[in-house]
Amino acid sequence: MSRDLASWLCLVLLCWPAGAGAQMLDDLLPVTIPGFAPGAPALTPRQGRALGATGWRFGTLSLSPTLSATSGYDSAPNGAAGSMLVQLSPSLAVSDPVAGFGAYALVSPSLYPQDQPQSSTMAALAVGQGFTMARQTLTLAGGFVRGAETGFAIGGGSLARPLPFNMSQIRLSDAITQAALTITPEISASLLGFPDAPAQDRSDLRPALRLAYNDGAPLSYVLELRGDLSDGRIVAQDATNIALLGGVREQANGLWSVSVLAGGAGRLPRQGAALLTPALEIRLDWAPDRLDELRLNLVRELDDPDRVSALPYTLSAAKFTLLRAGLQQLSFKAQGEVSQADYLHGDLRETLVNLGATVAWQLSPFLALELRYGFNDRQSPQLGAANEHVMTMGVSWTP
Repeated sequence: MSRDLASWLCLVLLCWPAGAGAQMLDDLLPVTIPGFAPGAPALTPRQGRALGATGWRFGTLSLSPTLSATSGYDSAPNGAAGSMLVQLSPSLAVSDPVAGFGAYALVSPSLYPQDQPQSSTMAALAVGQGFTMARQTLTLAGGFVRGAETGFAIGGGSLARPLPFNMSQIRLSDAITQAALTITPEISASLLGFPDAPAQDRSDLRPALRLAYNDGAPLSYVLELRGDLSDGRIVAQDATNIALLGGVREQANGLWSVSVLAGGAGRLPRQGAALLTPALEIRLDWAPDRLDELRLNLVRELDDPDRVSALPYTLSAAKFTLLRAGLQQLSFKAQGEVSQADYLHGDLRETLVNLGATVAWQLSPFLALELRYGFNDRQSPQLGAANEHVMTMGVSWTP
């Protein structure tokens, strides 16, 4: 089985209920959407179709629909009593690489028949357009996510049921290359609304500037300046965050990609004392052969850029993902993440552990069967301990 199939399975599984909290646009979308690819390049890009599936093509325009149906059991959704769960996830990816255009739409209701208050609906819509010129690449993107924060996400430990939210976001970036130097100013603006908790509504403005020097060698030298201006209805949670990181990135095509950035982050709240803390980001993508790939991420930062909760904290996290495309039509995926949040208001700390494993069987070029197990655990002296097991079986169809 090729890595194209394993990549496609990763995209499908992102839409399945993991119980660990809301996912943001970068995690939900294929890399065919300009402006929404992860920061460090992965060796194996995610795709919206399986091996043998071509979708529908109209000249350079490609339409790739996917339909996934999932059922299973959640032992403790948000710490409540166990329940069966059912999910149906239709999606559509549209791309035109020649025109630099990409779009994606997804709807995914999750139903808990034995505990209806735990049911929620996730939806995503995103559009991106890239303009490539001689020494410049301009990217404009926008997206919308409707999701639900859960009790097994950072900042959600007090939740007994999903907390719905809506997020709208626009992004603009401009990569300008002059000889060996690339200058990339970026800006994104987000609006988050909570229909059941309007006091949590807020807006985030995030400017950034990245300098990268590369003289043609695999090694690049990087300097990044990032800002985050948060403005909400709770003044005590409003603040301006600034981070400055520098380091190196190296990529050997087909073998590995490494990124190491270190520096400091500061928080200037509207109320209370300022804070300065070290920041670190390490990412490794390693593919020793055509069947295996290992991804490792280590971060130490001030707040999570993809957070939904507005509670301020310092975050230390480690995440790994192992992809194995095995014999015949089988593939395997294992992932784990450990996150520790130290909250700035009060003596509050929590540690989250998220583990998962997936076995996928490609029944035909268009049909796949997936078996998935997930484990989520929260430990906090103040919030108490809780965990859940999620077991699902699903079928995905892609023309």
